[in-house]
Amino acid sequence: MAGKSKSQRTPLCRAGQFGPLLRALDAAGADCDGLLRRYRVSRRMLADPYQIVPVRTYIEIFEEAAALLNESSLGLRLGRELQLSEMGPVGLVYLSSATLRSGMRKFSAAIESWQEATTMELSLKHGQPTWLYQINEPSIWPRVQDAEFSISAMCNMIRLVRGQSWTPLEIHFEHAPPTDTRPFNRMFRCAVRFNQQTNGVFLSKRDLDAPIKSADIHMAIMMERHAADLISRDAIPRTLIEQVRDLISRRLSREKPIVGDLAKDLGLSQRSLQRHLSDAGTSVREIVREVRQQSVQTLAGKEGMSQGAIARAVGYADSSVLWRATKSWVEEKNPNDTSAPMSKRRK
Repeated sequence: MAGKSKSQRTPLCRAGQFGPLLRALDAAGADCDGLLRRYRVSRRMLADPYQIVPVRTYIEIFEEAAALLNESSLGLRLGRELQLSEMGPVGLVYLSSATLRSGMRKFSAAIESWQEATTMELSLKHGQPTWLYQINEPSIWPRVQDAEFSISAMCNMIRLVRGQSWTPLEIHFEHAPPTDTRPFNRMFRCAVRFNQQTNGVFLSKRDLDAPIKSADIHMAIMMERHAADLISRDAIPRTLIEQVRDLISRRLSREKPIVGDLAKDLGLSQRSLQRHLSDAGTSVREIVREVRQQSVQTLAGKEGMSQGAIARAVGYADSSVLWRATKSWVEEKNPNDTSAPMSKRRK
């Protein structure tokens, strides 16, 4: 597991996310309190849905709960059963939107009030509507249950608008396929692909224009404002380096990080961004390399992850480019060591 650099801190999430998981454990008669104690949390703490806990804690408890219940598809089931009312203002923002397109976008933006270090967005790249979900901290692994829960929950949300017969065009997961894929076939009723760059739900263009019957413009405005208040309330200030790292992590697998684009997203001029980073003893190029190194180190330990898949996940064209990059990293760290850092046998 990669160590943390001085520019990183633990990403956080809201305790409200634990609701479905705790109910599943209680319904099965499992030792829920014992599991929580091992992670130094309690029911009393989680009773406040706005309480802040580490994302890693949530994901690790989710993984252990699936093992405890001997239910490998726990995340799929809980996502299907999720009630939007459990998500507070984030769920209401979705239900109060005019169309599925605006609902998905507003929901994804508002989720920042519930979970940090996460990519959650509606992408229209190449004209293909795709809802993407991924934790941007590669050292948090495995995260199978969280990914399956999130994709399942989004499909459930779409079916609230499009009807229960709706099916996605395709589903992607970043993790390796399970032994039994039947629950996925029953849940999604479409092609499900594993070992992908990210987790995603592929939709048709006509899906996006579907009206949300519960739409209430005034309610949507109020809920968006409330979600924005939650983001600022209790938020731990982030340094500029942390913000740059977050933006790079979100984009790395899909596009080349460009200084001008990063500066624009941060509300700075390109020159100002470069000056601030230089004063902190770093640069965009250095941060990109740090993010790539940490991601490669983590992804290399993932079961079934080929060198080609790792290369694409960190923004390289193929495994040869990745091999040259990792070789240069080793040589910079150990100038006298000319051995290749990674095997090229898996492509």
